[in-house]
Amino acid sequence: MAASYDSQPGSAHAVYVALRQRFSDGQYAPGQRLTETTLAADLGVSRTPVREAIGRLLAEGLVIPAARGVAVAALSPSEAAHLFVLRADLEALAAELAATRQARGELAPAEIDALDQAVDQVEVAVKARDARASAQANLALHRAIGAAAGNPFLEDTLHRVWDRIAVTTVANLDDPHWAGAITDQHRAIVAGIRAGDPQTARHAAKAHIEAAGRAYKPAT
Repeated sequence: MAASYDSQPGSAHAVYVALRQRFSDGQYAPGQRLTETTLAADLGVSRTPVREAIGRLLAEGLVIPAARGVAVAALSPSEAAHLFVLRADLEALAAELAATRQARGELAPAEIDALDQAVDQVEVAVKARDARASAQANLALHRAIGAAAGNPFLEDTLHRVWDRIAVTTVANLDDPHWAGAITDQHRAIVAGIRAGDPQTARHAAKAHIEAAGRAYKPAT
């Protein structure tokens, strides 16, 4: 019964999911102040579920205490460096597992085709110079690879890492030099998965995230 209740609109869990989605979509800027009153009015709920959801976000490090509310947490250069080291290994593992599943015939052709389509969507958004759409499409691709890995614990950990980084990913994808490089890198990862070649997929994914780490510009 608790799970059913938590999934109801207006519940603390529903508010938490909605706020996490906003972080993932890059809707909040580092340092932006969020108040219970404003969020409650924006989401059309009472302040109680907002307060509970904010408590979870505080525990996860996505927000920090601030005057009359909380503020969106920014990453220092050292924090970003540490996070990208972790992310490179996690995403390399995800790509390796996805390719292994492909080699075993555990991925449906539609799942592989969906990865190619996700790459195409990132490319379209990048060419349109729409940084926010690029960030959202980019995250959708990485989520799809994480799902294809077939390891729910790895996927959950990746979601936490992505959410910490997402608040400034939009700014990075507004950089034409980096944005223009990611399509070939994405295609290399997906090609390795499609070929059922775990080591190629792993290498391509790790190289991509390491390049992303070099391009990343933490908020100051």
